[in-house]
Amino acid sequence: MNDASLEPVELHVEGDTSTVEGSHVEDTGPTPAPVPGRLKAWLNVFATFLIFNSAWGLTQTFGIFQNIYLSTLLPDSSPSAISWIGSVQTFFVIVLGVFTGPLFDAGYLRHLLLAGCSLIVFGLTMLSLAKTYWQVFLSQAVCVGLGSGFVYVPSLALVTTSFSPSIRPWAIGCVNSGGSVGGIIFTFMLRGLVPSIGFAWTVRAIALVTLVLSVAALVILIPSRPQRAAQRRSLLDLSALREQSFVLFAIALMFDYIAFYIPPFYIPTYATVVLGQSQSFAFDAVAYASVGSFFGRTVPMLAASRFGSLQIYLAASIAAVVVLFAWMAIFNVAGFVAFCVTYGLLSGVLVAAPGAAISHPVLSPSMSVIGTRMGMSWMFGGVGVLIGAPIAGALVDLRQADFRPAQAFAGAMVAVGSVCLVLPLVAVVRYTRKEKSRV
Repeated sequence: MNDASLEPVELHVEGDTSTVEGSHVEDTGPTPAPVPGRLKAWLNVFATFLIFNSAWGLTQTFGIFQNIYLSTLLPDSSPSAISWIGSVQTFFVIVLGVFTGPLFDAGYLRHLLLAGCSLIVFGLTMLSLAKTYWQVFLSQAVCVGLGSGFVYVPSLALVTTSFSPSIRPWAIGCVNSGGSVGGIIFTFMLRGLVPSIGFAWTVRAIALVTLVLSVAALVILIPSRPQRAAQRRSLLDLSALREQSFVLFAIALMFDYIAFYIPPFYIPTYATVVLGQSQSFAFDAVAYASVGSFFGRTVPMLAASRFGSLQIYLAASIAAVVVLFAWMAIFNVAGFVAFCVTYGLLSGVLVAAPGAAISHPVLSPSMSVIGTRMGMSWMFGGVGVLIGAPIAGALVDLRQADFRPAQAFAGAMVAVGSVCLVLPLVAVVRYTRKEKSRV
């Protein structure tokens, strides 16, 4: 991938030339072919891995933040109200892709990365000073969420366009594992530092770690002498909304992500309220899920290179339905630890596989609009994230220690998402067979 794809250009919404049937996307030059194994491409993977440590690691550990808010910092707030902080934060991470994806296609990568990393560090700094609900909401949900949203889809799209289809799933899995590693790091920082130096200084320490990781990543990703690119893109590829496979894929993301963050947000609370365990164990449970998520974001993506990313995505969705309903019958520590690790493993697949699957020609006919298509699909997922955890919070009865309505709700949502993936998978299989028959 050459440096021209990283440089600022002018957005043009009223293009009349299309590389994808029915879309308003003007492409005045060919898209560079992916070059697998190149040192620069793998350096991009490493840098994006560092960015994901912060962008996704902070959302991975929100269950711990929620536990702290409910017990000490914001004890007068309800679980549903606290969940809105994490939901809005994650909503911005995902849904901003509908804008940042086209901006990546247009060449504004370095601007988005600089703004995003700065906002994450600034938001964490302000969170360390927060005392009220709205101060926490503005610093964590809005500022950190916006910053993470600026870097997520563009950095993921950069890696997607840097590799051939045979290597792409594994590269994307390596990148996404950064969120799990960040979740583990921040979990143990919160677990070890909060009792000794307090919440405020612990958050400042997390901000410092985020700053160091961001600087290291930006040194690799930002070109020293950017030039203007000769491309103009539209903000939306409206033709995608007329493609059945793409629409069903996006709807599946929405239903999956309605449920996705319900376990991570409520694992610590479940451990203390239902199982009667200590806050230390509750924090460890989040780490167990993050460890499982690390392997889920990497190992299954090796299989995706052989069997297909969408196939792996659907298999993980069906397995997640079983695991979420099984959660309703878990009332002992051993079973709960097994649930945390297993759901973490499956959730890792549900993060990594869609990003690889969207690059298939059935879902994204041209790599020149991969950022736009990725952003549009994740916009649906963002809507799911926004409403899922708060609904679960309203269904949870802490006084009666009853989580079953929320658990059943999560399982049902993933079941609907799994059904929505069937037709896109059929289309992908037919396309693959047709291409093989031509060889």
